[in-house]
Amino acid sequence: MKVSISALSIAYGLTPEALRYYEEKGLLTPDRAASSGFRRFSLQDVQRLGIIKSLQKLGFSLDEVRKIMTSCTLEELVAMMDGQRRKLRQQIEFTRAIYNRLSAATDVLRDSPLVCLKPQLTAGCAAYLVDFDSVAALWNSVPTMPLLRDLIDALPLTSYCTVVPLDLLRGRSVPLRTGVCAPVEYLTAIRADFSHMALLAGPRAVRVVFELCPPEVSSIQPAIDAALAFMHEQNLTPVCAGYTRQYAWFRDERDRLRHYSELILPVSE
Repeated sequence: MKVSISALSIAYGLTPEALRYYEEKGLLTPDRAASSGFRRFSLQDVQRLGIIKSLQKLGFSLDEVRKIMTSCTLEELVAMMDGQRRKLRQQIEFTRAIYNRLSAATDVLRDSPLVCLKPQLTAGCAAYLVDFDSVAALWNSVPTMPLLRDLIDALPLTSYCTVVPLDLLRGRSVPLRTGVCAPVEYLTAIRADFSHMALLAGPRAVRVVFELCPPEVSSIQPAIDAALAFMHEQNLTPVCAGYTRQYAWFRDERDRLRHYSELILPVSE
């Protein structure tokens, strides 16, 4: 029994070109009718194609599939499967982190009319940070800092942020800074060398949701002022620099720029 290339392509959802490519790779060996030159596949080819598709669904590349189906020791197969398991585990962790990030943003936006500029004391949180004097300084550092490239590639699990220095929180007049932060809960999903980043953490955190106005009058000062007043009332002490987390940026139905973020200040009592 022989199967035509059209029947096989329809059954497996492949184009005839894909089947010819598999043939070029030595994975399939169809016969050619002497009179017409049409490819005709054997039942063995059909079975092999089923195996190819199964291995591809497991995430193996076509080169890996070719090795498995042509010349592969048991030890090599186990190593390849272990490697694929690691890739899948990373994908699962990344997807879970994206889901958690989206859930947090949804909660903030849903409650924003009630909680904007109203500080709350919550359980401690932590994030890694790399900061600069300005946005320009940050971008000028990208070519020489692989860490920055890794963090920017991981967005939205990391965020560009405004950094509120500890000295400012203690009453000194110092400028705000610009940085990129990576919350610790996403570290398994971000490939970066965190040893070069500062860890911002505390047993508790003061969090303030705020909406930035259009860029020409944009300021996070109201959020900082609200947080400082709350900390004074509650006898809370800042333990490190604070940072912002961006949750949404969009233009509304009136063509107004809307930008929601949260100021996070790690504190102790």
